[in-house]
Amino acid sequence: MNPGRQTGKRQDRRAVAFLAVGTMAGFLLAASGNTHLVRLRSEYRLDAADPLENAPPVVAFTTVVLGGFRGLIADVLWLRAARMQEEGRFFELVQLADWITKLEPRSTETWGFHAWNMAYNVSIMMSDDSERWRWVHNGIELLARDGLRYNPADPQLYFELGWLFQHKIGGHTDSRHRYYKQRWAEEMTKLLGSSHPDFDDLAAETVRRDRMTREYGLSPERMREVDDKYGPLDWRMPETHAVYWAHLGQQVESYLPCARMIYQSLAVLFMRGRLTRDATTGIVVAAPNPEILPAVLAAYEAALRDYPVKSVRESYAAFLHMAVQLLDKMERDEDARRVFHRLHRVFPSQDTAAGYEVFVRRAKEGLPE
Repeated sequence: MNPGRQTGKRQDRRAVAFLAVGTMAGFLLAASGNTHLVRLRSEYRLDAADPLENAPPVVAFTTVVLGGFRGLIADVLWLRAARMQEEGRFFELVQLADWITKLEPRSTETWGFHAWNMAYNVSIMMSDDSERWRWVHNGIELLARDGLRYNPADPQLYFELGWLFQHKIGGHTDSRHRYYKQRWAEEMTKLLGSSHPDFDDLAAETVRRDRMTREYGLSPERMREVDDKYGPLDWRMPETHAVYWAHLGQQVESYLPCARMIYQSLAVLFMRGRLTRDATTGIVVAAPNPEILPAVLAAYEAALRDYPVKSVRESYAAFLHMAVQLLDKMERDEDARRVFHRLHRVFPSQDTAAGYEVFVRRAKEGLPE
């Protein structure tokens, strides 16, 4: 047993006990005036957001009855959370973060931190793949079910949720990423019935629709909106859901991280956005989805128009280079030439000035462009 750590825990308990006693005393002294203060805060628009509606009793209690005291308590818990983070006590952080979200349900940073801790810190402590996936899934569900319920007008939270799909599941940094992709594809197949569902059927089936909303935060109407704008999309792919959430964030407020997530995820879906079963091996593999090329180009053009910054320009140019080569490899000559001409028009260079045939030949031969 580590004496230093035990001493620290005793000090923590004393601090929490002291805080509890002091806080309760404050409650008793302020109780008579708290209702009046809450009314004045609302009247003079001093609250961070409108009052919560249909909130669970514990959240309603902390946000209304505790009034201004909840900020003080949350600050103390944040200090405790920072210490736990430094000590690597991630499991305990889950409970602590849950308390903080109940004290400050409008805090985007709190929700994002809570989900990130579960999906990244806690998950990698699990040796079993299914347990690891459960914690990643918990992070997703937390934001889709609760975080956005209390913060529907904050584009950053939509980005945080989309990031779990784009990076944690869709990326390759986690050694179990293939397992996550498989589990998500299986869940979506069971939920939606196919890779590209009938959105009218989804909207009409009350039980399934309620489950989609309750567990995944998905709306058949919004799915159709996203698919019409960027599709046809394979809804088993994590990048499709990254696009979904980033699109919803952009509808709330113009936000560069969401715009960037949309074109980045669409670029990935263009390269490998359709799951198909290999006829020889029977293995499910990701194949290109060239049908979404117009949507990818439109997303890049919109981002470049709204956010004319260097990073967007460089990303767009890199995509056009890659798209010409992929389309040529797929023997879609007409599409490849059309993308090449766009590349030369938007980002002219000596390489594009040499013409399409030279550009493609150099790419095939691995010569510098």
